[in-house]
Amino acid sequence: MKICTVRIERRLLRYRSPIPTAHGPVGDRWTVLLALEDENGHTGLGEAAPLAGFTPDTVDDAEAALYRWASDDSNGDLPDGSPTARAAVDSALLDLAARVAGTSVHRLLAPDSPDRVAVAALATGATPDDVAASAAEAAASGHVAIKVKVGVGGIDADLDRVAAVRERVGADVRIRLDANGAWSASEALRGLERLAVYDPEFVEEPVAGLEALAALRLASPVPIAVDESAGSPEEVARAVSLGAADVVVLKPSALGGPSASAELAVRARNAGLDVVVTSLLEGSVGIRAAAHLASAIGALDPLPGLATAGLLADDIAAPCRPVGGMLYLGTDGVGPATD
Repeated sequence: MKICTVRIERRLLRYRSPIPTAHGPVGDRWTVLLALEDENGHTGLGEAAPLAGFTPDTVDDAEAALYRWASDDSNGDLPDGSPTARAAVDSALLDLAARVAGTSVHRLLAPDSPDRVAVAALATGATPDDVAASAAEAAASGHVAIKVKVGVGGIDADLDRVAAVRERVGADVRIRLDANGAWSASEALRGLERLAVYDPEFVEEPVAGLEALAALRLASPVPIAVDESAGSPEEVARAVSLGAADVVVLKPSALGGPSASAELAVRARNAGLDVVVTSLLEGSVGIRAAAHLASAIGALDPLPGLATAGLLADDIAAPCRPVGGMLYLGTDGVGPATD
């Protein structure tokens, strides 16, 4: 496989409305699309999608790293200095290799892996009623797991939000929470003791920092997931060794790509931890790469958090949106397919 053409292009992601997080709202942002073409016209795509609060690099860093990589005649190593640029190159190389082989990325990595992946939805909205309506719509469309953001307006507001969601979706739909590290240790424990009545599947980043997560895990009535406190391969390894969580959230776009994330999944599972593959609220190129990874490594329960393309008004590629709560992974890279 010889790469003949490298195209690097900034693309603007536009969201239907800002997504509230404890790090501040996520609104319109630039990403970098990478396209690699071989001598036979096969093209593989990757996406670099830096996000403040979740990755150490900026879009300028990612773009510069990609141009440095493209100018290296060997193109043998992944880029330095930007994990999202590494993710873009890794994803594009895998996509190109799969196209050359006439298969899908997940089948290239694991021939018996499934062509469809059930995914968790993200409920959004400004008020508890808005969030509950978003969750109810997701459940009605076939999603059986829904994420609710907490830590953005005080514990009483969080309780109102989660109670409203649970009332609307019923007992059979799983609810997972994400605080983005907003709570102090004492706030987190008190809040989780109150939120436990709504039977959350787990809570992502109730506090910030691996030591704080490890301490909270010993007393928490709700399983703990580590996310942005383990935003690099080294930090994921440390989270596992500290026993900082019951669940490790892997964002391939932030961790250097699918290949690095697959290695981290093995480490986490060998320690008895669950693995959840999620998006970085990027465009559909990055989402699709993460979905193929989830299928290939069997990270299917807890459900991957990959139903985020629907939050975009303007995507960078053909939207990778769920149908009936499922992402369908075809060989053409345009999805979801419905056959």
